[in-house]
Amino acid sequence: MSNVIRVERETREKLEVLKKKLGVRSMSQLLKIIVNVAEKELDKFKGNPEVFLKTLKFAGEAGTHDSEQVDKLLYGAKE
Repeated sequence: MSNVIRVERETREKLEVLKKKLGVRSMSQLLKIIVNVAEKELDKFKGNPEVFLKTLKFAGEAGTHDSEQVDKLLYGAKE
């Protein structure tokens, strides 16, 4: 059985890179690996996944050498 999954171009490019890194031949093999890993990792995580994903959105805003902004981004500015 075959299904079509529509993804944004950027996501497709990232999947292609992962496919090459893992040395798999097809997207279906890659997706199977991704799903297996995600299931294992989510089983380990005991917190609220929605809150975790929300905080990840702000992770890139701190910059690579700007660790003092982490608390501000995660907990809000103290003014």
